[in-house]
Amino acid sequence: MALFDERILEKEKPTSITAVPKGKIATTSLLFDEKEMDKQISHAKKKKNKPPEVKKSVADIIPIIDQTDSGLFQLKDDGGFFGIWQLQSTDINAMHDQEAGRNIYTLARTYQGDKDPFKIISLNLPVSTQKQQQYLEKKIREAPNALSLRFLRKKLKELQYLEWGRTNREYFLFLYGPTELAVKERKDQFMRDIQLAVPLLPVSDEKQINLLYKLYNQNAKLGNKQ
Repeated sequence: MALFDERILEKEKPTSITAVPKGKIATTSLLFDEKEMDKQISHAKKKKNKPPEVKKSVADIIPIIDQTDSGLFQLKDDGGFFGIWQLQSTDINAMHDQEAGRNIYTLARTYQGDKDPFKIISLNLPVSTQKQQQYLEKKIREAPNALSLRFLRKKLKELQYLEWGRTNREYFLFLYGPTELAVKERKDQFMRDIQLAVPLLPVSDEKQINLLYKLYNQNAKLGNKQ
């Protein structure tokens, strides 16, 4: 008994098979790859011909023009002026609940009620012990005996280590305004509003410059860690 019909298989046989030369296939594929490669190279050259615009100097990047005689900083493109003051922080965990709540409410009311721009920045800055070191160096030069000299030198090394290895968390207030007078008036208003909770302290010109340098150079280190 036949398992299949031979006549059906004869009908289903392909009549003819057209063979494609191998050289033609390879040539077509090669030409296609070369065209794609040329397109990619030309596209890459177009990108290289338009490099991104690079600022010529730091002065083109930093928005500050100069420091005025009153200690404020002037911004370019009619951006106005701004000043820097330090906020004397307090430990609310060491206060009574009523006193801590009053200070928090005072700050919240001041921040919400001021519609003009301001900024509060906190930074870890190196501990400064220069005055103490100068005093100890003077005492070392005037030491009457070897015992006092050894004690003073030990204290001097401790201060040098603190300045090198320790930092303080400090808070700074940036106030902005269209004119110098507007910035000063805002500072006076802030002092009236938050002086009892967080006193405002003046910042020396040198410290302000170092602070701005740190803000525009995030990886820079200040003090003896430079």
